[in-house]
Amino acid sequence: MNIDWIIPCRYAEVHDNLATIVGAGIDTWWFPTLPATVQVGIVVRLLAASDELGPDHTHTVRNIIRDPSGGPLSDLGGPFQVGTTAEADSARTEWLNGVALVTMIQFEATEPGTYTFEHIVDESSKSVPLHIAIGPPPGLNPSSE
Repeated sequence: MNIDWIIPCRYAEVHDNLATIVGAGIDTWWFPTLPATVQVGIVVRLLAASDELGPDHTHTVRNIIRDPSGGPLSDLGGPFQVGTTAEADSARTEWLNGVALVTMIQFEATEPGTYTFEHIVDESSKSVPLHIAIGPPPGLNPSSE
């Protein structure tokens, strides 16, 4: 099983293996002060051969959040299966099957800088930067509100 892509977003949901994504590609959060709690959705698209699907095939997932110096803030993981026996039996054997899923992450940002989210499935890995800044976003003049 391989990760095709991961996309940070404000909100996402998956129905019938189709993802609806709001705020796709968000990578910067502005806070008036730190520490602050950061919440972000991550949409993941996996690619799997038909013989990797179903409850008889266990895969390993791991999510790592790193602080700006590269140290781990969170490292969670565990086993999972993709699809039912009926879904695995009906999967296309002649090409890779796409599987969309959503995960939500949350962490405490204690300093400005680039944090990193890494998603690992089996031996496949993808990472995205999560930039944390102090102050109002550029173009927002708080005195005019």
